[in-house]
Amino acid sequence: MMPSAKLKAMAKGRMSELMIRVRAGGLTPEGYQALAHAVGWERRTEAQARDLIINARHSVSAWQSDDEKVLIGMGRATGIGTQYAHLADIAVLPGFQGAGVGTAIIGHLLALVDRETHIDATVTLHAAPGTDAFYGRFGFQSSGTPGLMTRNRAD
Repeated sequence: MMPSAKLKAMAKGRMSELMIRVRAGGLTPEGYQALAHAVGWERRTEAQARDLIINARHSVSAWQSDDEKVLIGMGRATGIGTQYAHLADIAVLPGFQGAGVGTAIIGHLLALVDRETHIDATVTLHAAPGTDAFYGRFGFQSSGTPGLMTRNRAD
């Protein structure tokens, strides 16, 4: 489990400290739906959201503080074990974007994935337009297919 972290965040136009907690699990269908709606993704039913969470190899949730009352971010990893993983549904509430929450989510997901995959395993994700530089910080590179990025620790 990852400890809480203090991050600098913009709060109504001024800089403030933000206490966040990122951990494995903790994602519910209702939380998934709320985050997906907040970032403008297509609507998923509760059953669809539940299936996405259940079928993930790993899910990560980010909370505004240790009390886990305000879900501010999420991410999932799927894959077939030691050779391949795919990061999906990485989202941060708009008011918390740019505060390091996404960095913490990706870092936590990659730590989980890297523990169980070979050094030459491929990790992929579909990046939203304009996010290549963000994911590049974690070793992801454009694959030549629009939006698809890949990471291989052996490179």
